[in-house]
Amino acid sequence: MVAPLALIFMTQWMLMITQFCVLAGTVPTGENMNCTFGNIAPPLHNGASFSVTTLNMNGTYSSICRSIPQGMNGSAIENFSCVIFNVSLMNCTWQAGRDAPADTQYFLYWKNSRYDDAAECESYIKDENGRNLGCRFQNVKIEIEKAYFLVNGSSKDSVIQFYDKYIQLYKIEKLMPPSNITVSCDEIKTDCLIQWQQPQISHSGKDKCFKYGINIKYKDNPEGKAQYTSIQDGGNKHTFQRSNTRKKYLLQMRTGGSTCLVNSAWGEWSEPLEFGNEEIISSSVWILLVVTAVTLLVAIITILFCKRTGFWKAAFLQIPEPKNAFHGLPDSNPELMESKIQSITSENHDIVILSDVVK
Repeated sequence: MVAPLALIFMTQWMLMITQFCVLAGTVPTGENMNCTFGNIAPPLHNGASFSVTTLNMNGTYSSICRSIPQGMNGSAIENFSCVIFNVSLMNCTWQAGRDAPADTQYFLYWKNSRYDDAAECESYIKDENGRNLGCRFQNVKIEIEKAYFLVNGSSKDSVIQFYDKYIQLYKIEKLMPPSNITVSCDEIKTDCLIQWQQPQISHSGKDKCFKYGINIKYKDNPEGKAQYTSIQDGGNKHTFQRSNTRKKYLLQMRTGGSTCLVNSAWGEWSEPLEFGNEEIISSSVWILLVVTAVTLLVAIITILFCKRTGFWKAAFLQIPEPKNAFHGLPDSNPELMESKIQSITSENHDIVILSDVVK
């Protein structure tokens, strides 16, 4: 059964006292001895040094001792790290010792402050063999004091070395992006006002504690060069000057710590936010209109030039009209023509009558 954290500390102290007793045994017997110890605090996995002073009749005897934790070398965990995200969630991960036996199992204990009780991890992260290689924490509150972590292990084959570490929790917090990001643009001017609220955080609520990064790109060219602005003195607004009022933009923001007990490293980027006006006519349509207008203009100039210089007649020869066969005949009198028609009609009538008589 895995020993609780208090028992582990007690074991370490017993090992130290044993070393002191060995040291004290080197002093001649029959003499009065007085040992004084300084304050000793973890981490202890790399060993600890002690200053020991012994008083006797011949004077004062001083020595420095070093306590080395028991266990198989290379069996303690490696690459221990923790990160806090989404305000109150924390993940801690580690790797098994390079020389740890195959059946080694690890267990994590921690204290958020000196006033809290030590607690074991409630949700381990396991590998494919069921070995504990991490822990998930919920409802973590960042305190001013350092948190203390200890990972020990057990194996049937050998004693496993423990690992312990102090961590200032605010230094491992990954900050959330600013919240409630909005952009309002002037329809006539190029000004756009960007506003936001400070990110949610468990231990600080002052704007001066944060710095902000603003990244702006064209929507139709998200891979292009971005305009980046860093605001170091907190605040919750920024004015952006648009270079093109007929374009859509994409805005992202992130947060870092400026002062206070806030991690200075940049956090994650926010989701892209669109703002600005869409182009009424696309660029391809504009190109087509320009080409058409230029073509028409060139055609008009060419026609005018040809007409003024005589090239137009040379290019477009006139075909002569066919000769009128009736050209030159005297004009006919309408009354005379009517009389002739009636005469011809009457002659035909007489011929018909004569034909009937002959029959």
